[in-house]
Amino acid sequence: MPLYIKIALKYLFSLRSKALSFMTVISFVGITVGVSALLITLAVMSGFQWGLKEKILQTSPHIVIFKMNGPFTEYRSLYGYLSNIKDIQAYQPFVYSQALASKDGNVKSVNIRGVDPEKDKNIMKVNQKLIAGNYEDLKKKNHVLIGKDVAVFLDVWVGDSFKIMSPFGRKTPLGYLPKIKKVYVTGIVDFGMYEYDSTYIQMRIDEAQKFFDMKGAVTGIQLKLKDPYRANIVKKLLERYISYPYFIRTWMDLNKSLFQALQLEKLAMFLVIALIVLVASFNVSSLLITKAREKRKDIAILKTIGADSGFILKTFLWQGMLIGISGTVFGTLIGFTVIYFADTYHLVKLNPEVYMIDYLPLKTSIFDIGSVFISSLGICFLSSLLPAYFASRDIPAEVLRYE
Repeated sequence: MPLYIKIALKYLFSLRSKALSFMTVISFVGITVGVSALLITLAVMSGFQWGLKEKILQTSPHIVIFKMNGPFTEYRSLYGYLSNIKDIQAYQPFVYSQALASKDGNVKSVNIRGVDPEKDKNIMKVNQKLIAGNYEDLKKKNHVLIGKDVAVFLDVWVGDSFKIMSPFGRKTPLGYLPKIKKVYVTGIVDFGMYEYDSTYIQMRIDEAQKFFDMKGAVTGIQLKLKDPYRANIVKKLLERYISYPYFIRTWMDLNKSLFQALQLEKLAMFLVIALIVLVASFNVSSLLITKAREKRKDIAILKTIGADSGFILKTFLWQGMLIGISGTVFGTLIGFTVIYFADTYHLVKLNPEVYMIDYLPLKTSIFDIGSVFISSLGICFLSSLLPAYFASRDIPAEVLRYE
């Protein structure tokens, strides 16, 4: 170990001055709290973003192909392009539209999704989210799956019936009359997201086309990828073959504003919480300035026996860095402990009606850890540099003149 580090350790843990020892502890605690708060905050933001992405991927297709003008009836002509891309695991046409559901005077706005029940097992896997009923019965005529909150609102259960009303009615001498269809509940699903559970109704695609008078057309084609995070790459491949009047949207495009807002909020929280470390660094600066004044004789004697200004600068600089390194490491351990227990045991519960997820996951990454380490050590280095520089500028003759 270099001599200047040994001297720095001796000065740092000197018990001669209780006030300076107390300042050392306060500086260490301040950096520890700041680092642990930074890690936990970043883990909360990253975890919330991860939780939303997972829920979105569970309830939405990875890529959707729409048609801009006219009915989308020639969708089968695109299958050849889709089958040539190895990243695409499955695809199918779908119908998606709004309607009204009613039962005994209770009326609710819902979103009706029409798909092939068998193909949908490989894409949305709604059959795995069933909490009551039989998914296979969806193949029967006039049978539907509904979200659990739709079931609660309409006060229906498996086997019960209710009515759905299409906004695309038929024209009569009295005006447009809505199309009304009686359907039976074959199953109830739980997505874990209130936005879906409170509006979701699924039926066979042929029944949806007939109910909405689509005459064989579809809303679009939904794709499932082997790796959903390669969606933008697959989109560029598709755009080589599929152009106007078709347009392609990934799950990232459909939720772009949400993810950008979360990323900006994460950066803002990082900068705000980093102020805790910055304030703690002021304690490090004041500690080193006070130490330098107390050790003026020692500095003069060291310079007299051959130590240069660089040696003195490194001695005091390492005092600040030792506080920074130990505080950063200890704060990281505390942060990891909190993150582990909060994420493993789901300690922070959330209201899914507001946040779309029922608990707050905490996730961290190498990038987040590296950012915290570099920021903390960088702040401690800068706060130690000026006091160390002034300590190294002392002239031995002036200090020892009256000794």
